[in-house]
Amino acid sequence: MKNLFRLLSFGRSYWIVIIISFISSILYGLFNAASLWVVGSLIGTIFGVSVKNQSQDISGLNEKINYFFNSLIESQTPFEQLKMVCICLFITFVFKNIFFYINWVGLSFIQLNIIKDIRNKFYKSVQNFPISFFDKNKTGEILSIMLNDINWIRVAFNKSFHTFFHEIISMGILLFMLFLISPSLTLIIIFTVPISGFIIIKISQSIKRKAKRASFKIADISSFVEEKIIGIKIVKAFNMTITEVNKFIKNNFKFYQLQFNQQKLYGLTTPVNDIIGVCLASVLLLYGGQKVLLQNHISPDDFMRFILFLFAMLQPARKLGNSIASLQTGLASSDRLFSIIDYSIEKNKKSELITINAFDNHIKIDDVSFQYENSNNEALKNINVTINKGEKIALIGRSGSGKTTFSNLLLKFYNPTKGKIYLDDSIYNNVNTQNLRDLIGLVTQDAILFNDSVLNNISYGQKNINKDEVVEAAKTANIHDFIVSLENGYASVIGERGTLLSGGQKQRLSIARAILKNPPILIFDEATSSLDSESEQKVQLAINNLVKDRTVIMIAHRLSTIKNADKILVFDKGQIVESGNHDDLIKKNGLYKQLYKLQLEDIHE
Repeated sequence: MKNLFRLLSFGRSYWIVIIISFISSILYGLFNAASLWVVGSLIGTIFGVSVKNQSQDISGLNEKINYFFNSLIESQTPFEQLKMVCICLFITFVFKNIFFYINWVGLSFIQLNIIKDIRNKFYKSVQNFPISFFDKNKTGEILSIMLNDINWIRVAFNKSFHTFFHEIISMGILLFMLFLISPSLTLIIIFTVPISGFIIIKISQSIKRKAKRASFKIADISSFVEEKIIGIKIVKAFNMTITEVNKFIKNNFKFYQLQFNQQKLYGLTTPVNDIIGVCLASVLLLYGGQKVLLQNHISPDDFMRFILFLFAMLQPARKLGNSIASLQTGLASSDRLFSIIDYSIEKNKKSELITINAFDNHIKIDDVSFQYENSNNEALKNINVTINKGEKIALIGRSGSGKTTFSNLLLKFYNPTKGKIYLDDSIYNNVNTQNLRDLIGLVTQDAILFNDSVLNNISYGQKNINKDEVVEAAKTANIHDFIVSLENGYASVIGERGTLLSGGQKQRLSIARAILKNPPILIFDEATSSLDSESEQKVQLAINNLVKDRTVIMIAHRLSTIKNADKILVFDKGQIVESGNHDDLIKKNGLYKQLYKLQLEDIHE
């Protein structure tokens, strides 16, 4: 129920439309009741009950309503009465449907805007989560919530939102009219509500449990499909196509079973409502008929109207029961949705955040250690180093030694477990993260590109950039000639993850993006390690153009590219074990020389 109120809270921005819809629902309910009353009068007229013979006792509300309608249709001949009843019937149905349409449009507007705002909030939340969130959660699961769970919420809202808002008001008005006609008969109806409600709620709770399990299963399927499509080359290379298809079929069958069991339960709601309804109608007909035929406690006219109102109320009651069941599917999906939105993020208070517009002196790492969540070992241990402005710093070491973790801390993807990082004289944790990253450019080993034009990929993250600036950055990155050779030039779309480009072309586009950003600090994460010799030469030339007059932190795989670095930091098991320039480290005859010698041997072989 808590999540239902949270979902409905998204509608607060549309309170004016809610009020209009609420008023329209009331007016619809009133005109619907009036149309049924007129239908009762029409039947009475057809069967020859003269309105002149009706009781003139108008002390009660029921009698006053009767008197009002009888006054409208009172005439000299039965045909004239019938004519007036038909006119009143037409008028009530016209206004009833006008207010129904206003209500429908208003509720559709609210419902669709709520779903839009939920989806916006979810995506905004995901974009603001720290990198550690993505370490622990599958991309496929996040996409499943965005596409499947929010869609289930939309479907549930579509089936239940109008019903809850619209039919409850109609049922309330119809129940009130039943109570006016016969309080004793109406009390019988009220006493059956808890029985029906209990059965429907029990069924709905079971539907919610199965819907929740189904949402987890479709998330697993989404993750599975995404992983296998990304790795399709490996799947084919190792002849695993049949195996992967069989795995998918097995998982998809489990999902089908969960959905089928859910639908079987959902299908119970209508028969249960109908059986309860027909039992209720039979009892009322028997009991009410006795009051009309034997005791004369109710006039035939009123009993006829009572039956009309009763059967008119059974339809929205049935819809309400089905809607409760449908809503459980949406609530099950909302559990997963809010579990992501509510993911805890440590935030500095705005008053504590510092804005820095320039990098003037140094970055100081003071006794920093870091440990990933759910890991027993520290990725970095007691790191102490100062990077001065304008220095070219190289990070080397075996795989898993802590180099990338070091660069991730500089980008504030993670916060140190222990120790502090300073940018000039400001502590990293106190600096506005967005402002900090404006000062840093990143070129990764796997160039991150989007299924967009070359122009938009290079200018990504930059505002008020004209094409000439993009072209200049591309020329500096030695990629301009290739771009203009494309059929659509800078407007060419490069495919998902830049699949239409070679590795070297992707890296040079990534470097052009960093050049356009023009940051004072640059981080290269093994930017040339996966390239062939020819591509590496072109990328290295682009890098040389980029690093001029900047502070550079370069994670290196090929040691030949970092011989001219001002300082080389050698990592091993999360610690800096050696530090100095190339010549100094060779003289130390330590780990650096060992790694350098191994690479030379590989080259000669």
